[in-house]
Amino acid sequence: MLTVKQISALDCYTVRHQVLWPHKHFDDCGIDIDNQEGAFHLGTYSGEKLLSIASFFKQSNSKFTYSKQYRLRAMATVLEAQKKGAARLLIQSAIELLKAQQQELLWCDARIIATGFYEKLDFLTLGESYEIPIIGTHYLMYKKL
Repeated sequence: MLTVKQISALDCYTVRHQVLWPHKHFDDCGIDIDNQEGAFHLGTYSGEKLLSIASFFKQSNSKFTYSKQYRLRAMATVLEAQKKGAARLLIQSAIELLKAQQQELLWCDARIIATGFYEKLDFLTLGESYEIPIIGTHYLMYKKL
């Protein structure tokens, strides 16, 4: 059985390092705004095993007119749990939390390999692709809450 829990930023480091940033040192897997006001981090567990993580930040993108925006960053799922519902459950849980806070929009910089995942969760794409150095091609994706 999968469960989603609020976790600390530090709890995210192992999955961030393993899946997203293997080129970084483990201690460098933090995000400069991990602990800013309004930030929260979620993890999907199977028992005690952390399978999927994501971080959410109260951050506006000027390409959207909504005043209550959150940004999704550093979403990752361990290889053996991919395509098994862990990430989907995490995003669905985050959306419910954000709706309860009366947020209007969730947006992210989605890696090109993840766009299909977000599309299945009714995220839309805005604009053309762009490169993030070392990481790769991304699209700006969003979901109206």
